[in-house]
Amino acid sequence: MSFRRIALLVVLVLLAAGCTTKTKELPQGPPREIRIINNVEVADDDRTLTVRYWGTECEEFSDAEIDYGITQIEIAVYALVTTEECQRSGLQQSATITLDQPLDNRIIIDANTDTVVWEF
Repeated sequence: MSFRRIALLVVLVLLAAGCTTKTKELPQGPPREIRIINNVEVADDDRTLTVRYWGTECEEFSDAEIDYGITQIEIAVYALVTTEECQRSGLQQSATITLDQPLDNRIIIDANTDTVVWEF
């Protein structure tokens, strides 16, 4: 193998290594960003939540991380931003989230701001 081919191979390996995440996987898809929850509505089944948050027109709901406590439930909402050329003006978005356990009179807290967003 020639010196140029070896050098090119080394450069490609280094570039690939620099483009990986902590788990050595290549990043895929649009960036995931946390969103601030405005308010929450609880359905009669005590598990289905309609969560409203500030977003943009260039994103879609990704997922939510939920931490169940004795007196509270903390929720972090994430969105996938579909383009970098979108104005970051606030647009109210909503998502439906189903809890794994009933709310049972616990308060709901936005995990990002530590703010109560729903209480019975």
